[in-house]
Order: sequence, then C-alpha cells, then structure tokens
Amino acid sequence: MEVREGTLKVNQKFKDRMNRTIEKSHYKYFTDNSVWTVSDRLDLSPENVFSTMRHFQKIYEKLKSSSQELHEDFMTDFHSSLFVVDGNLICSTNKEDMIEKFKKIVPNVMDQKLISAYAHPKILSQSYLQLLSEHPEINQYQIINSRNIYTITHIDNNQIKLVATNLSNLRSKDENSTQPYYSFGIRTSIILPSKNSPIIKFSHFMH
Repeated sequence: MEVREGTLKVNQKFKDRMNRTIEKSHYKYFTDNSVWTVSDRLDLSPENVFSTMRHFQKIYEKLKSSSQELHEDFMTDFHSSLFVVDGNLICSTNKEDMIEKFKKIVPNVMDQKLISAYAHPKILSQSYLQLLSEHPEINQYQIINSRNIYTITHIDNNQIKLVATNLSNLRSKDENSTQPYYSFGIRTSIILPSKNSPIIKFSHFMH
C-alpha cells in the first residue's frame, strides 16, 4: 500500500507523521493485523447493531437530500486523529484545513457526504461495547492518550471501505495493583455501498 502526501510511501517518514498522533509503541499494532481479534460472535444484541447501522444510513439519506455539505460529527476529533484517504495522508492540524484537503482528495459530493456520515468517533461505539463485553476488566483502568485513525479507500463497484481504529493507553486506577494490560485497540471495518446496507466487522486487541 502506498500512502502519500505528494508521493509519500509507508516508510520512516510515514511513521514519523503517524507519530504526531499515535505513540511509537502503537504503530506496530496499527499495521500488524495478526494482533487483532475479529469478533466472530456478538454478545451485543444483533438488533442493536442493525439499529446502529440504520441510524447511520438515515444520517446519510438525510444528507443526500439536504444542502448540508458534511455531517457535523465529521472530523470533530481532528485534534487527535488522522485520515488516510485513497493513500493520501491528512495529518491532525485544524479542522478547516483537514476538511479542505479531504474535499480535494474526494471531489465527488455524494462520496463526501457518505464518508462524513460514518467516519467519526460514534462509529467505534459498538466496537468498544464488544470489547467491554469480552474484557469487562477494562473498567479497572483509566483510558489515556486516545487516538483515532480513519483509513478510507474507494474500491470496486463504487464502494468505499472505511476502517476506523482507536488506539489507547491504559492506566490502572489502583496504583498498588498489578497491571496486566497497558493498551488496547478497537476497530470498525465497513464496506459502504452507495445504495445497499453496509457490511460491518468489529475487531480489537488488549496488550
């Protein structure tokens, strides 16, 4: 995969840019798929998941028929996130500049609206609830240094693949207790057709 701001490839320069938003210790977890556990069962009610997806679909349908350019939640986490859109890296700077770069990379207005309806922190909520259902001990920790990464790629048949990832550090609330975990990641992967229902997958890791 080539990731560029200009012609930037995945190399030390890319890692340095990533490290503006992600700690060095997290980089390998972002890139190494083997550390991620795909949730092949849903302890959450499937109805809740489907309801959530319908919620996002309704947001998009409303955006399609309105003069509003982008959903208001899009890039609300600009200060602690980065976007990789079709191989172009948009680093965390300020919201206005990031949106301007996004629009240049994705000139199609309907695609802009579709992406903005999904690519924001709320898309990770079900992934976090799934992690919590499998690792309830996470409640014993304070979550710190939380960062979001959105990888957006146009694929075949006018579909868009969105991979939203959160990487966070953990700090024990009890300083005297043993701390087996120091970080976690949650990820929501979605295939977004412009007309049909999205295909979604949740994954996570604890380290």
